[in-house]
Amino acid sequence: MCVASPVLATASIMDVGEDSPLKDLDGSGVVIAVADTGIDMDHSCFRNSSLEVGAPGLEHRKIVHLNDTVDDWDTQGHQQFRHGTHIAGILACDQLDGDSSMRSLSHGARLVVQDIVDSSGWVVPEDVTSLLAESSRHGAVINSWSWGDNTVNYTERSSMIDKWTIENPWSLIFVAPGNTGNTMLEPSNAYNVVSVVASDSNQNGSLWSGNSHGPDVNERRGTFIAAPGMSIVSAKADGTKLGMNNESYAMTGTSMAAPMAASFTALLQELIQTEYGYTPSAPLLRAMLASSGEGLIGGDPDSMQGYGRPSLESLENGFIVHDSYAVDDWVGLIQSRGEVIEQLIANPWNGSGAAGPFLSENESWSKLYQPIPGEDVEVVMSYNARPGGYQIDDLRLIVTTSDGRFAVDDQMSNSGYSQLYYGSFTEPLQMNSSNETTVMIRLPASQLEDVEWVSVEVVAKDLHEGLNVGYLGIEGTKVGFGMIATGLQNLTQNTPPEITIIEGPVGGENYTENFSLVLNISDEESDGYVVAIRLNNSNYSVELSDCAVVLEYPSNISCEVDIVRDLIPRPVNREDWKFEVIVVDDNSSIWTGSEMSVYISNNFSIYWTSPLIDNPEDSPSVDLDDRVEQNRALVWGIIGVVLGVIVAAGVLFRGFERRVLDSVPPPFGEEE
Repeated sequence: MCVASPVLATASIMDVGEDSPLKDLDGSGVVIAVADTGIDMDHSCFRNSSLEVGAPGLEHRKIVHLNDTVDDWDTQGHQQFRHGTHIAGILACDQLDGDSSMRSLSHGARLVVQDIVDSSGWVVPEDVTSLLAESSRHGAVINSWSWGDNTVNYTERSSMIDKWTIENPWSLIFVAPGNTGNTMLEPSNAYNVVSVVASDSNQNGSLWSGNSHGPDVNERRGTFIAAPGMSIVSAKADGTKLGMNNESYAMTGTSMAAPMAASFTALLQELIQTEYGYTPSAPLLRAMLASSGEGLIGGDPDSMQGYGRPSLESLENGFIVHDSYAVDDWVGLIQSRGEVIEQLIANPWNGSGAAGPFLSENESWSKLYQPIPGEDVEVVMSYNARPGGYQIDDLRLIVTTSDGRFAVDDQMSNSGYSQLYYGSFTEPLQMNSSNETTVMIRLPASQLEDVEWVSVEVVAKDLHEGLNVGYLGIEGTKVGFGMIATGLQNLTQNTPPEITIIEGPVGGENYTENFSLVLNISDEESDGYVVAIRLNNSNYSVELSDCAVVLEYPSNISCEVDIVRDLIPRPVNREDWKFEVIVVDDNSSIWTGSEMSVYISNNFSIYWTSPLIDNPEDSPSVDLDDRVEQNRALVWGIIGVVLGVIVAAGVLFRGFERRVLDSVPPPFGEEE
């Protein structure tokens, strides 16, 4: 599926600049499997060192495993000699010397090499899932296949691929659809593969005229993505095992585009493994690949270009992902069920140990996010389909805005954006559904200027009624998915107000009739807040109503305490007084509640002598067990004021609780 071309080109169009936060991605920590004509292991791209080829294995620089049951080299004279070495170079070349333009985008990746060509020609296993089982055993999620039969039909091989991938969600196959210029060839028409057409490497970009493309015989879009496949420079095999060569040459075709897209996807896998600590599933990688696509012939995904040509620049401003299949050890999980397809089917998995959710029919998952001001919002969701002969499960992607509008997957307008509807017009699940299993919603920033939040929802509208209730897989009743969103951010979480003490008693004694506490209140979200201050001891509390305030901005607050006004008729002379400050912010968003901060001072003493006593002692003693007898006339004269303080403070708190905590609006307002 390739032709020679003398013109040199690179895949830098999919890369990012030196200032990008993604500039260090190179496929490190990723293993890619390639089934092809073999590999010239002594080439500069792959050998262990300048002087040593090395034996394939975990310690080898590039090749962690070589399947040589058919052949052990990219052997001169065999059919399509040099094809496999060229493709392996696109996937992982990190040359020790020679032409720098043959360095792979994912030059940090390593390879599982499956040589399936001998002197008789291509010897593809009748059961291709044996290739996928072997790659999984060695930790490869990404598989690159640049071959197929000269038929447009959905074949038994296409079905085998879909059987394997519905049972093993950590298996993603990149397939070249052919170079006929007409309908794509098998097995690129399998439901769960990534079929890749070729483009040039120019900035504006155009598709190669020789691409086999969709729609496929299943009346699906077929083509998933476009990638540089014209005049791609990579490693050139010399046909000898000890040549220590470093030559390069260029080739054109979908055979080059498929490994180019696989190489790009290795960067996405590395990104998730680095940032999130787990290996992404095939559905998540497909969703990310689609999200990264930039249209070459218009903005909508179509059967000629798929989602367009991928670029890391599409993701460098940040993204949010969700992967139902996120687990700690996917290789161990698959091995525990059995490594071949028959064993996987016989030992179904119910999703235990994974992030989930796994949806049954009529179940849904949703989450609230905030739009990033000035950025378009794009959400892509992907899931695996059962093989031909089964209905394609219908998972719907719905985005709802805080002002009551909604968009549904793959309902694009002529503008290239999703159509927004009001609930009074129709219901989301009444909208037509495609038979695609990777779907998109795209909303312009101009439509989201006054939107406080959006809800992203995945609904299992219609699933196959399998025999294994509560399980995943071919005969399961549950389905997982991968989702990526750009232009959205996680909801801002409310932080408690901050209390800073500027002045006040921090321990010791106080002999005056008046003392004060000066504090500063600030709030990161600039919420309004209410402040209440008490004086406490081990026997009772005194609400300082004059110090209670409601403010909308950061401020210094001074709480003046007058002993006669605020404390009498209570026993005053004690050593265990404390200030207690309570601040509650007024955060009324639907996804978070009010936060409270509390400050409690150290103990301090009050020694106070009533002016009605004729002969005060210079330094009165304090006995916590003796209550000082105060002037009863003074007591009853001010008791009304004290009760008023207590009542006022209680009303303040109750009023705030009703205003802040009980008036939270519902997320969806009904239309008139």
